Amino acid sequence: MAITRYLLPALAAVSTIAAQCSIPSSSTTSISNPAGASQLAACTTFSGNVALATGVAEANTVSLDGIQVITGSLSYQGDNNVQTFHASQLSSTGDLQLGNLTSLSTLSFGSLSQVGNLNFTGLPTVSVLDFGSGLKKALSVLITNTGLTKLTGISTLTQIGTTSSPGGFDISSNQYLQNIELDITSINGAINIGANDVSNGGLSVSFPNLQTATQMTFQNATSVLLPSLANISQNLGFYGNDFTSLACPNLTFAGGIVFVDNVDLTNISMPLLTTINGTNGTYQIANNTQLKSIDGFENLSNVKGNLDFSGNFSTVMLPKLTNVGGAMNVQTSSNFDCTTINGLGSTNGGNQVVKGAVTCGGSQSTPGSAGTTPTGTSSGSSASPTKTGAADSLNVNVPILMGGSSLVLGLLQLLL
Repeated sequence: MAITRYLLPALAAVSTIAAQCSIPSSSTTSISNPAGASQLAACTTFSGNVALATGVAEANTVSLDGIQVITGSLSYQGDNNVQTFHASQLSSTGDLQLGNLTSLSTLSFGSLSQVGNLNFTGLPTVSVLDFGSGLKKALSVLITNTGLTKLTGISTLTQIGTTSSPGGFDISSNQYLQNIELDITSINGAINIGANDVSNGGLSVSFPNLQTATQMTFQNATSVLLPSLANISQNLGFYGNDFTSLACPNLTFAGGIVFVDNVDLTNISMPLLTTINGTNGTYQIANNTQLKSIDGFENLSNVKGNLDFSGNFSTVMLPKLTNVGGAMNVQTSSNFDCTTINGLGSTNGGNQVVKGAVTCGGSQSTPGSAGTTPTGTSSGSSASPTKTGAADSLNVNVPILMGGSSLVLGLLQLLL
């Protein structure tokens, strides 16, 4: 009887603790006071979703030290008072969402290695992430409007997204962030990097081991290094960056290539690229005012969609080009002889390289992108040639050379 008298209350206490550590998987427990945070921290594993609310902090600090796994999501939004948030033993959670914590300065997850969707937004006073040895897996990463100066603990990721659940890597509008480096080899999802450190010297980006990607967009970067990239299934786009050169020495296939408004760009090199063959398959170079020569695509042979060049260049060299499935537009403010370009839309000899309309114009006051008509030319599958400069060099005004017999004919035409 005595044993029963003590055993029953003990069992009841264990049952209560167990109940506090588990809720239906679709449910969310809201914690709005320090006592609730202490109860959560007492769980080794919490099954369900957790939402921290204003009032959970004690002395401006939230501590979840003790808990190791949260099977659902962990969210903390809109608390302007919290300054420190740590969960030193948490190794795995579902989505981790922190937003509009405007006074938070210390964020520490020293054991965290795996998350679902990581979303950090509106953390203006967080300058450093303490993730211990660093994250290894995430479905996606979104970091925007923070005070971060570097991505310590994020650069260690080895997996973003899965084949069945494509994720993404979005780092944008972090005004003090000067460096992004990620050692990952493959990303199942889109990469978007833009508007970081726009006034403090610029952002450098490096993906030294990345070999395959789905889509990549870069904005406002002073350097982008992609030495191992071999295959990108959708667009590889560069918009408004400040670098002078871009090289992808191992890239062989891309869904699309875009360079727009990179005003300091003088050189592009993708020597192994053979195919641009995505859903749209566009190859666009526009308004890169210092780019005088488009000549770093020695092996490009097939463009599924449109080829669209506009800017201040005087040379276009695509010696292996044999097929453009869409239209071709070439417009430049420099002197440029369009004879060869216009000939790519001709069916003479049965070799029509460009299947859509060909438009070309040199000495344009405002070179236009696809869909515009340059002065002195007509649009259509065989635009009228516009000769605005003497063909004094093979590299300058006979810009596209085909292989084999076409190369011989081109040389003979020059000699004659």
